[in-house]
Amino acid sequence: MSKLTMKDIAKLANVSQSTVSRVINGHKGVNEEAAKRVLSVIEEVGFIPNNAAQTLKRSQSNIIGVCVTETYNPYFVELIDTLELEARKNGYNILLHNSKHNPLTEWESIQNFISRQVDGIILIPTGEYNIQRICKLATPSVVITQNREYLDSVGLDHMKGGRIAGENFIYTGHKKFGFIGTVPDDKFLGYKSVLYENGFHFDSNNFVRLEETSTNNFLMRRDIEAYLNQVERLDFTCAFAANDIMALEFMRAAQERNIRIPEDISLIGFDDTYLAKIMGISSIHQPIEEMVKTTFDILLDRIENEVSSEKIHIKLEPTLIERNSSVFKKNNIPT
Repeated sequence: MSKLTMKDIAKLANVSQSTVSRVINGHKGVNEEAAKRVLSVIEEVGFIPNNAAQTLKRSQSNIIGVCVTETYNPYFVELIDTLELEARKNGYNILLHNSKHNPLTEWESIQNFISRQVDGIILIPTGEYNIQRICKLATPSVVITQNREYLDSVGLDHMKGGRIAGENFIYTGHKKFGFIGTVPDDKFLGYKSVLYENGFHFDSNNFVRLEETSTNNFLMRRDIEAYLNQVERLDFTCAFAANDIMALEFMRAAQERNIRIPEDISLIGFDDTYLAKIMGISSIHQPIEEMVKTTFDILLDRIENEVSSEKIHIKLEPTLIERNSSVFKKNNIPT
């Protein structure tokens, strides 16, 4: 016999799916006649009631669909690894798809998850294109690393991360500031705002702009080289990069031009990946284990319990891990 879902049981018993869930979980306040019909259907289809309850409650697949936008960034690799460990701890396996920043591929991946009857979906992260369609799915979904208005989400306070980087540069005596990234985002806005609050101006010419499609080391390096070739000299003594790969490629390109890190340019990245640890790059740390555990807590609550439909949005706190790329004596910084 093919496996039945709570929806199937509800249809056979002529009750709502929420009534089936309440009966299975032993909640009080269920109409006695309706409860009898639900239990009768469960018995008729050949399940032992306790086993049936657990099977229905868990949707039987024990699989979580995970859709990532890229696997090139080591931060996402670390995140996926931690997700798989957490899934196994909770008796689940993950089904992984990579959308490669393509919204059409993302939606195809989600459709595949639904056809495989996954119990829940984790998106790392997601663009705006499919949000409305994802919201309408019966399968619970959580976005990790971003905060999204219409979906449960667990992210980092990116704006605060930018502020921490800016505060560090100000504290160590810098007066001219650079940024390495694609479009101005929350990291940049936090960085820029703390500079203004402390009486400093961010010069737009010091924005080392990378193409949004530059998602690997080679392409990022190409964009950084283009910037360095176009300016006569760098008009900043410190730079905050939107991720560790950007920070690494900027450091390599600068050093090839005899620009010293941190003596000439102090550098802070973002994500605190193994790249930052190996290369001694200061970086804004994302608490991956806490982020993953919080995401699973939310998702399993949606899968296994009747909880409020109100969306949950959690922003975790960033911290700065200082390494060789930004540690330099304050009084040696040129004005």
